[in-house]
Amino acid sequence: MTERSEPADLIPLEPERWLDNGRLRATKTLPPTFTPFHRLDLSNRKLMMAMNVVGVLLLFVFGWLFMGVAAFLNPPFFWLELRIFAATLTLPTFLLTVALVVVLHELSHALFFWLFSRERPKVGFNLLYAYAAAPDWFFPRRQFVLIGLAPVLLLTLAGLAALPLVDFLTAARLILALTVNAAGAVGDFIVVMWALSQPADILLRDEGTAVTAYKSS
Repeated sequence: MTERSEPADLIPLEPERWLDNGRLRATKTLPPTFTPFHRLDLSNRKLMMAMNVVGVLLLFVFGWLFMGVAAFLNPPFFWLELRIFAATLTLPTFLLTVALVVVLHELSHALFFWLFSRERPKVGFNLLYAYAAAPDWFFPRRQFVLIGLAPVLLLTLAGLAALPLVDFLTAARLILALTVNAAGAVGDFIVVMWALSQPADILLRDEGTAVTAYKSS
């Protein structure tokens, strides 16, 4: 007598697909008990305006902070920092610095997407925006937070480590890069704070202009 096989849609999925030692891990298969319960829409007009205003304010905050750090690490720089910074802040220098920062920023996101999913993320650049995404993946909150903070953590630590080793002109450009990167991460900060306000045992999916949180019902 042959054994009748169950239809594919009735075969239970193995929990190992989304669990690692009892903890949620990145998965392309949403657990059957998980349903969407909260969504952050970054394309909201009021939120976008607020992000732009905060981003401009953060340019001054982080600029002052990084110049202070540079002065502490290299005291002679304190007397020359403003003059050198102003002398190097030409339009070509600014645009080149911003372009480089944008590329490194998104590659930092992409690196952590890959570390947690082991699948190459989607990365794109054009004249209007850049992005790194893994839209087919659901990430636990702890991993999602690290992905969001990756550019600020990696680039800031690398830049601060380099500051004592470079000359005045390079230091000024490095401060500009660090400032642009940190202030430009305002969207990442908002997403991370929103994610941390959600329950710990959730999965999050980055949809580009929105993030959806899923929890077990």
